[in-house]
Amino acid sequence: METDRNWSHRKLKCASQAEILRSHQRDDDFIKFLREKLSDISQNFGVHRTLLQYIRSDIPFKLLYFIFTSGMGNQTLGEEYTGIVQANLEQRRVPTLTVRILAAILECCGERTLLKLLQQLQTYVNHPHSELTPAAITFLNTLLSKLHTLIPIIILFHKGIFYIYGRYYSLGRRIAGLDYTKVHGLRPKDTVSWGLRLFGIATIIQCLLRIWQSGTAQNTTDVNISNAKGISHNCQLCLEATATTATLCGHLFCWNCLSEWLRVKPQCPYCREYVPPSRIVHLMNL
Repeated sequence: METDRNWSHRKLKCASQAEILRSHQRDDDFIKFLREKLSDISQNFGVHRTLLQYIRSDIPFKLLYFIFTSGMGNQTLGEEYTGIVQANLEQRRVPTLTVRILAAILECCGERTLLKLLQQLQTYVNHPHSELTPAAITFLNTLLSKLHTLIPIIILFHKGIFYIYGRYYSLGRRIAGLDYTKVHGLRPKDTVSWGLRLFGIATIIQCLLRIWQSGTAQNTTDVNISNAKGISHNCQLCLEATATTATLCGHLFCWNCLSEWLRVKPQCPYCREYVPPSRIVHLMNL
Protein backbone atom coordinates (compact mmCIF):
# COMPACT_ATOMS: atom_id res chain seq x y z
CA MET A 1 0.00 0.00 0.00
CA GLU A 2 2.99 2.28 -0.64
CA THR A 3 2.12 5.59 -2.34
CA ASP A 4 3.98 8.79 -3.06
CA ARG A 5 3.44 12.03 -1.18
CA ASN A 6 1.75 13.75 -4.09
CA TRP A 7 -1.51 11.95 -3.27
CA SER A 8 -2.64 14.74 -0.99
CA HIS A 9 -2.70 17.08 -4.02
CA ARG A 10 -4.50 14.69 -6.39
CA LYS A 11 -8.17 14.03 -6.80
CA LEU A 12 -8.77 10.37 -5.98
CA LYS A 13 -11.30 8.47 -8.05
CA CYS A 14 -13.24 5.58 -6.63
CA ALA A 15 -12.40 2.18 -8.08
CA SER A 16 -15.17 0.50 -10.04
CA GLN A 17 -17.43 -2.13 -8.52
CA ALA A 18 -16.07 -4.80 -10.86
CA GLU A 19 -12.49 -4.13 -9.74
CA ILE A 20 -13.44 -4.22 -6.06
CA LEU A 21 -15.42 -7.44 -6.51
CA ARG A 22 -12.56 -9.10 -8.43
CA SER A 23 -10.12 -8.02 -5.73
CA HIS A 24 -12.16 -9.55 -2.92
CA GLN A 25 -12.84 -12.70 -4.94
CA ARG A 26 -9.12 -13.22 -5.46
CA ASP A 27 -8.43 -12.63 -1.75
CA ASP A 28 -11.18 -15.08 -0.77
CA ASP A 29 -9.73 -17.72 -3.12
CA PHE A 30 -6.31 -17.36 -1.49
CA ILE A 31 -7.81 -17.53 2.03
CA LYS A 32 -9.67 -20.70 1.00
CA PHE A 33 -6.39 -22.12 -0.30
CA LEU A 34 -4.68 -21.39 3.05
CA ARG A 35 -7.55 -23.04 4.91
CA GLU A 36 -7.38 -26.20 2.80
CA LYS A 37 -3.59 -26.44 3.14
CA LEU A 38 -3.73 -26.08 6.94
CA SER A 39 -6.45 -28.73 7.08
CA ASP A 40 -4.29 -31.14 5.06
CA ILE A 41 -1.24 -30.46 7.24
CA SER A 42 -3.23 -30.94 10.47
CA GLN A 43 -4.55 -34.28 9.21
CA ASN A 44 -1.04 -35.44 8.28
CA PHE A 45 0.24 -34.62 11.78
CA GLY A 46 -2.85 -36.03 13.54
CA VAL A 47 -3.97 -32.76 15.12
CA HIS A 48 -7.03 -32.20 12.96
CA ARG A 49 -9.48 -32.67 15.87
CA THR A 50 -7.56 -30.18 18.00
CA LEU A 51 -7.62 -27.50 15.30
CA LEU A 52 -11.11 -28.32 14.00
CA GLN A 53 -12.85 -25.40 15.74
CA TYR A 54 -10.36 -22.98 14.17
CA ILE A 55 -10.36 -24.57 10.72
CA ARG A 56 -14.17 -24.62 10.60
CA SER A 57 -14.30 -20.82 10.68
CA ASP A 58 -12.70 -18.57 8.06
CA ILE A 59 -12.25 -15.66 10.52
CA PRO A 60 -8.77 -16.72 11.80
CA PHE A 61 -7.52 -17.04 8.21
CA LYS A 62 -8.94 -13.65 7.20
CA LEU A 63 -7.31 -11.98 10.19
CA LEU A 64 -3.99 -13.72 9.50
CA TYR A 65 -4.17 -12.64 5.87
CA PHE A 66 -4.93 -9.09 6.99
CA ILE A 67 -1.87 -9.00 9.29
CA PHE A 68 0.53 -9.80 6.45
CA THR A 69 -1.15 -7.50 3.90
CA SER A 70 -3.14 -4.44 4.98
CA GLY A 71 -1.90 -4.67 8.56
CA MET A 72 1.70 -4.22 7.39
CA GLY A 73 0.82 -1.47 4.92
CA ASN A 74 0.87 -3.72 1.83
CA GLN A 75 -1.69 -4.37 -0.87
CA THR A 76 -3.59 -7.63 -0.77
CA LEU A 77 -3.12 -10.01 -3.69
CA GLY A 78 -6.52 -8.96 -5.05
CA GLU A 79 -5.74 -5.25 -4.76
CA GLU A 80 -2.40 -5.71 -6.50
CA TYR A 81 -4.06 -7.75 -9.24
CA THR A 82 -6.70 -5.09 -9.97
CA GLY A 83 -4.49 -2.03 -9.36
CA ILE A 84 -6.47 -0.56 -6.47
CA VAL A 85 -5.55 0.49 -2.92
CA GLN A 86 -7.52 1.28 0.21
CA ALA A 87 -8.05 5.01 0.63
CA ASN A 88 -10.14 7.70 2.26
CA LEU A 89 -11.46 9.53 -0.80
CA GLU A 90 -12.84 12.52 1.11
CA GLN A 91 -9.57 13.22 2.94
CA ARG A 92 -7.51 12.13 -0.10
CA ARG A 93 -5.07 9.98 1.84
CA VAL A 94 -4.21 6.41 2.70
CA PRO A 95 -6.17 5.30 5.80
CA THR A 96 -4.30 4.94 9.08
CA LEU A 97 -3.51 1.57 10.62
CA THR A 98 -6.25 2.12 13.21
CA VAL A 99 -8.87 2.61 10.48
CA ARG A 100 -7.67 -0.48 8.60
CA ILE A 101 -7.82 -2.59 11.77
CA LEU A 102 -11.32 -1.30 12.58
CA ALA A 103 -12.55 -2.09 9.05
CA ALA A 104 -11.03 -5.60 9.15
CA ILE A 105 -12.57 -6.42 12.54
CA LEU A 106 -16.00 -5.12 11.54
CA GLU A 107 -15.91 -6.96 8.22
CA CYS A 108 -14.74 -10.28 9.72
CA CYS A 109 -16.54 -10.34 13.05
CA GLY A 110 -19.17 -7.59 13.05
CA GLU A 111 -22.25 -9.56 12.01
CA ARG A 112 -21.42 -12.72 13.95
CA THR A 113 -20.53 -10.76 17.07
CA LEU A 114 -23.81 -8.86 16.97
CA LEU A 115 -25.83 -12.04 16.48
CA LYS A 116 -24.03 -13.80 19.34
CA LEU A 117 -24.57 -10.76 21.56
CA LEU A 118 -28.29 -10.85 20.80
CA GLN A 119 -28.39 -14.57 21.67
CA GLN A 120 -26.66 -13.91 24.98
CA LEU A 121 -29.10 -11.10 25.76
CA GLN A 122 -32.03 -13.37 24.95
CA THR A 123 -30.59 -16.09 27.22
CA TYR A 124 -30.25 -13.53 30.02
CA VAL A 125 -33.81 -12.28 29.49
CA ASN A 126 -35.22 -15.84 29.66
CA HIS A 127 -33.12 -16.91 32.64
CA PRO A 128 -35.26 -18.45 35.41
CA HIS A 129 -33.78 -16.07 37.99
CA SER A 130 -34.38 -12.96 35.91
CA GLU A 131 -36.17 -10.19 37.80
CA LEU A 132 -37.92 -8.88 34.69
CA THR A 133 -41.69 -8.78 34.56
CA PRO A 134 -43.52 -11.13 32.13
CA ALA A 135 -44.51 -8.13 29.99
CA ALA A 136 -40.88 -6.98 29.78
CA ILE A 137 -39.71 -10.50 28.92
CA THR A 138 -42.25 -10.74 26.10
CA PHE A 139 -41.32 -7.30 24.75
CA LEU A 140 -37.56 -7.96 24.88
CA ASN A 141 -37.91 -11.38 23.27
CA THR A 142 -39.89 -9.87 20.41
CA LEU A 143 -37.39 -7.01 19.99
CA LEU A 144 -34.32 -9.26 20.09
CA SER A 145 -35.88 -11.73 17.63
CA LYS A 146 -36.64 -8.93 15.18
CA LEU A 147 -33.11 -7.55 15.50
CA HIS A 148 -31.71 -11.05 14.93
CA THR A 149 -33.69 -11.22 11.69
CA LEU A 150 -33.00 -7.64 10.56
CA ILE A 151 -29.20 -7.53 10.97
CA PRO A 152 -28.44 -9.92 8.04
CA ILE A 153 -31.05 -8.08 5.95
CA ILE A 154 -29.44 -4.69 6.69
CA ILE A 155 -26.04 -6.03 5.65
CA LEU A 156 -27.51 -7.44 2.44
CA PHE A 157 -29.30 -4.12 1.81
CA HIS A 158 -25.97 -2.30 2.10
CA LYS A 159 -24.51 -4.71 -0.45
CA GLY A 160 -27.26 -3.65 -2.85
CA ILE A 161 -26.33 0.01 -2.27
CA PHE A 162 -22.72 -0.87 -3.15
CA TYR A 163 -23.80 -2.50 -6.43
CA ILE A 164 -25.71 0.67 -7.37
CA TYR A 165 -23.32 3.44 -6.29
CA GLY A 166 -19.95 1.67 -6.11
CA ARG A 167 -18.89 3.08 -2.72
CA TYR A 168 -17.89 1.10 0.39
CA TYR A 169 -17.77 -2.64 -0.27
CA SER A 170 -19.08 -3.57 3.19
CA LEU A 171 -20.96 -1.91 6.02
CA GLY A 172 -17.85 -2.20 8.20
CA ARG A 173 -15.81 -0.27 5.65
CA ARG A 174 -18.48 2.44 5.47
CA ILE A 175 -18.39 2.83 9.26
CA ALA A 176 -14.58 3.05 9.15
CA GLY A 177 -14.65 5.42 6.15
CA LEU A 178 -12.43 3.15 4.07
CA ASP A 179 -12.87 2.93 0.31
CA TYR A 180 -10.80 2.02 -2.75
CA THR A 181 -9.08 4.14 -5.40
CA LYS A 182 -7.41 3.19 -8.68
CA VAL A 183 -3.63 3.70 -8.80
CA HIS A 184 -2.43 1.86 -11.90
CA GLY A 185 -3.87 0.24 -14.97
CA LEU A 186 -6.87 1.49 -16.90
CA ARG A 187 -8.82 4.18 -15.06
CA PRO A 188 -12.35 3.22 -13.91
CA LYS A 189 -15.21 4.53 -15.98
CA ASP A 190 -17.32 7.35 -14.59
CA THR A 191 -20.53 5.55 -15.50
CA VAL A 192 -21.78 2.66 -13.36
CA SER A 193 -22.41 -0.68 -15.01
CA TRP A 194 -26.14 -1.06 -15.63
CA GLY A 195 -25.82 -4.78 -14.98
CA LEU A 196 -24.55 -4.15 -11.45
CA ARG A 197 -27.16 -1.45 -10.92
CA LEU A 198 -29.94 -3.86 -11.84
CA PHE A 199 -28.38 -6.47 -9.58
CA GLY A 200 -28.31 -3.92 -6.75
CA ILE A 201 -31.98 -3.04 -7.30
CA ALA A 202 -32.86 -6.76 -7.27
CA THR A 203 -30.90 -7.18 -4.02
CA ILE A 204 -32.81 -4.32 -2.37
CA ILE A 205 -36.13 -5.79 -3.53
CA GLN A 206 -35.04 -9.13 -2.06
CA CYS A 207 -34.38 -7.40 1.28
CA LEU A 208 -37.83 -5.82 1.28
CA LEU A 209 -39.42 -9.20 0.53
CA ARG A 210 -37.47 -10.82 3.37
CA ILE A 211 -38.69 -8.11 5.76
CA TRP A 212 -42.28 -8.73 4.65
CA GLN A 213 -41.86 -12.50 4.95
CA SER A 214 -40.36 -12.18 8.44
CA GLY A 215 -43.34 -10.07 9.53
CA THR A 216 -45.75 -12.64 8.10
CA ALA A 217 -43.86 -15.49 9.76
CA GLN A 218 -43.92 -13.67 13.10
CA ASN A 219 -47.70 -13.24 12.89
CA THR A 220 -48.09 -16.92 12.03
CA THR A 221 -45.87 -17.89 14.94
CA ASP A 222 -47.91 -15.76 17.34
CA VAL A 223 -51.10 -17.47 16.17
CA ASN A 224 -49.54 -20.92 16.54
CA ILE A 225 -48.30 -20.10 20.03
CA SER A 226 -51.72 -18.88 21.12
CA ASN A 227 -53.33 -22.01 19.68
CA ALA A 228 -50.76 -24.25 21.33
CA LYS A 229 -51.32 -23.03 24.88
CA GLY A 230 -52.23 -25.90 27.18
CA ILE A 231 -50.77 -28.51 24.81
CA SER A 232 -47.79 -30.55 26.02
CA HIS A 233 -44.39 -29.74 24.55
CA ASN A 234 -43.35 -32.52 22.19
CA CYS A 235 -40.09 -33.21 20.39
CA GLN A 236 -39.89 -31.32 17.08
CA LEU A 237 -38.23 -34.31 15.37
CA CYS A 238 -40.28 -37.39 16.34
CA LEU A 239 -43.38 -35.33 17.37
CA GLU A 240 -44.24 -38.02 19.94
CA ALA A 241 -41.92 -38.02 22.93
CA THR A 242 -42.04 -35.18 25.45
CA ALA A 243 -39.26 -32.65 24.91
CA THR A 244 -36.68 -32.93 27.68
CA THR A 245 -33.79 -31.00 26.11
CA ALA A 246 -33.34 -27.70 24.28
CA THR A 247 -30.67 -26.15 22.09
CA LEU A 248 -29.10 -22.77 22.85
CA CYS A 249 -31.31 -21.25 20.15
CA GLY A 250 -34.40 -22.36 22.12
CA HIS A 251 -35.80 -25.32 20.11
CA LEU A 252 -37.17 -28.36 21.96
CA PHE A 253 -36.37 -32.03 21.34
CA CYS A 254 -36.33 -35.29 23.25
CA TRP A 255 -32.95 -36.54 24.44
CA ASN A 256 -32.72 -39.51 22.05
CA CYS A 257 -33.49 -37.52 18.89
CA LEU A 258 -31.24 -34.58 19.72
CA SER A 259 -28.25 -36.64 20.87
CA GLU A 260 -28.41 -38.82 17.75
CA TRP A 261 -28.67 -35.77 15.50
CA LEU A 262 -25.74 -33.92 17.12
CA ARG A 263 -23.60 -37.04 16.94
CA VAL A 264 -23.81 -36.75 13.14
CA LYS A 265 -23.98 -32.95 12.70
CA PRO A 266 -23.43 -30.32 15.45
CA GLN A 267 -26.31 -28.11 14.27
CA CYS A 268 -29.81 -27.42 15.52
CA PRO A 269 -32.16 -29.65 13.47
CA TYR A 270 -34.64 -26.78 13.22
CA CYS A 271 -32.64 -23.60 12.40
CA ARG A 272 -29.15 -25.05 11.65
CA GLU A 273 -27.51 -22.92 14.36
CA TYR A 274 -24.18 -24.41 15.54
CA VAL A 275 -24.77 -26.43 18.74
CA PRO A 276 -21.89 -28.18 20.56
CA PRO A 277 -23.16 -31.47 22.06
CA SER A 278 -21.82 -30.35 25.44
CA ARG A 279 -24.14 -27.32 25.48
CA ILE A 280 -27.48 -29.16 25.45
CA VAL A 281 -29.89 -27.67 27.97
CA HIS A 282 -31.87 -30.16 30.09
CA LEU A 283 -35.44 -29.02 30.82
CA MET A 284 -36.90 -29.68 34.24
CA ASN A 285 -40.22 -27.83 34.53
CA LEU A 286 -42.21 -28.51 31.34
